[in-house]
Amino acid sequence: MRITFIAPFASAALCMLVTTSLHAQTTGTPDSTPPLPPLSGASSPTQAPAPPPQPATVPSTQPTPGPTPPSPASASAPTPGGIDNQAPRQDDSRTDLLLGTAGARAVGMAPPGSNPGDFMDTRLTWTFGDDDFTHKTGELLPLSPNFSIGDRQQYRLFFDNLNSRYSGRENLTHLVMYKKMPGFIERLTTEAAVVLRFDLASLAANTGNLNSALSDAGSYLRVFYQTGKKEKEGLSAVFFPLDTDRFRLGYLYDISWGGTNAGIRESIFPRIQGSSPGLKLQYDHEKMYAFVGFKTATIVQPQQVLSPGGDNDVETVRVGETNYGLLMGFGVDPHKNVRFDAGGGYFQQGKFDLDDVRGRSIYTYGGAGRIVVHHNMPVPQSVDFRLYRNDPSSPQIMFAPEKYKDGEVSWSVSAEADVLGQHLKDFDKPGAVKDQLAYGTAVQAVVKASYLRLSVSGIMRNLNFVVRNVPGFIPFETLPSNAKAEPEVFGAFAADYFIQSLHLTPGLGGGVQMPATFRSEFTEGGVPASRTTVVRQNGDESILPYNKDRTPIFQARVSLRWDLSKILSAMVWGQFVRDNNGTLVVRDPQEGTASLRVFQSPNRLGAGLSLQARF
Repeated sequence: MRITFIAPFASAALCMLVTTSLHAQTTGTPDSTPPLPPLSGASSPTQAPAPPPQPATVPSTQPTPGPTPPSPASASAPTPGGIDNQAPRQDDSRTDLLLGTAGARAVGMAPPGSNPGDFMDTRLTWTFGDDDFTHKTGELLPLSPNFSIGDRQQYRLFFDNLNSRYSGRENLTHLVMYKKMPGFIERLTTEAAVVLRFDLASLAANTGNLNSALSDAGSYLRVFYQTGKKEKEGLSAVFFPLDTDRFRLGYLYDISWGGTNAGIRESIFPRIQGSSPGLKLQYDHEKMYAFVGFKTATIVQPQQVLSPGGDNDVETVRVGETNYGLLMGFGVDPHKNVRFDAGGGYFQQGKFDLDDVRGRSIYTYGGAGRIVVHHNMPVPQSVDFRLYRNDPSSPQIMFAPEKYKDGEVSWSVSAEADVLGQHLKDFDKPGAVKDQLAYGTAVQAVVKASYLRLSVSGIMRNLNFVVRNVPGFIPFETLPSNAKAEPEVFGAFAADYFIQSLHLTPGLGGGVQMPATFRSEFTEGGVPASRTTVVRQNGDESILPYNKDRTPIFQARVSLRWDLSKILSAMVWGQFVRDNNGTLVVRDPQEGTASLRVFQSPNRLGAGLSLQARF
């Protein structure tokens, strides 16, 4: 099995090495390139005497000119294999036969001028630290081992990287096999990319789960037709043959919805089987855009069928059925410093498998809107929404280094609101269904003055929005009418200053969070009581002791980054977390056998050191 898995990669590497070698021979200078040997079955032309060796020359200090753009005739009508439809010269004919033949292409050798693809958006991080060195391992939950090498979930604070699914300390890379060619129709451009994500940490974990280590990261086919004078003005169709997690609604990643990544509990399709392919149609103009698209997913759901062994007998079976999601939206720039975006969607989510509503449809619908006012700063967009393009003529930098200009002031302020309606079983009425409201809002401001950068963020999400992908705090059911739910609210700030002469960036950040809660009230032994569940995020919950309510969560971090080169940087940081909502279950000292829920120590103090390369 191991040889079978490695063989294709070894073959591809060997073919790329041979192609590179042959391509280097065909593109060398006339003085240094030996003549190609005659092909089998062909007569050897008479060779002219070799010229005498030329003296070495000093390399020119002028930049090397870029490749000459193709003529309109060759660009609009390429022949198979990427070779111009012109009579080849004598020297070029052998190169074409060697590299452009069907046999060469069959073994994976790239034709002249093609780009076979490359790894991009690579992040290698060495991290050493401890998220809590003030307590012994096992005293608190989640567990905090001693100082060790490797990333930890507890290093990520609630205000970190709100516009990305990643913490910034991952070890991963993306293999992007990208190709872009002009179409046979004038003004038509075609693109295709196979994008594979390699999670190196999952590979090193030796869990045997290949799906967590190697996955699709947005492979696509794209057709673009230019309709105006501007190069980017036109109509495009993007086909996602594998998955559409990058095709979402919402604008700040932390409150986006409509994704399909079930591995991190961010799939709008519950109980999804496999992936979710789709299609996106979009029109782009200099001052506006509009899109519409859909995605499909297979969801296991109950289905009533006639029993094959009886007359008119109906039985319920569970089958994988196709469900659909529809997405649309637009954006407009009424002024050079103002952007307004809006979008909406509808998603089927299978059918109920609860006794009194079995077979009835589950679905989510909603809308999102955002306004951005900015100056000398682009409109923010999550890197996790963008398509990967490994285009040598237009390199894509996923993580461009921050640029500073002495004396320049730039800023951006954005406000976003997302509102959802979820069609769920009515908890209070047997056999009834009901639409439940979920909402999330976010406000962000970023200011950059010379080498100083400041940011402020605020987010509010009600409990239903926090668990929107379940859907519901009680799966597939509305909240009880006698229960009380409080929304999550947090505010955070961050500041850093770039010391150009030393390539150092000291930073400071902190925030306060009131987590979302679900509180039920009841009577126990004639005495009124309540029980509160704190929900920090989907899957991260704490049950508080009787008659206790949530308390604020405080988090802060100080850091110092040292840029060693354009790709490598080192960082040292210290962080403090105070969360008095964490609990443990212990034995009741009075009864001896009963379990008792108590608060654990609220304070955590940690520190770490990391070295990271991004390229």
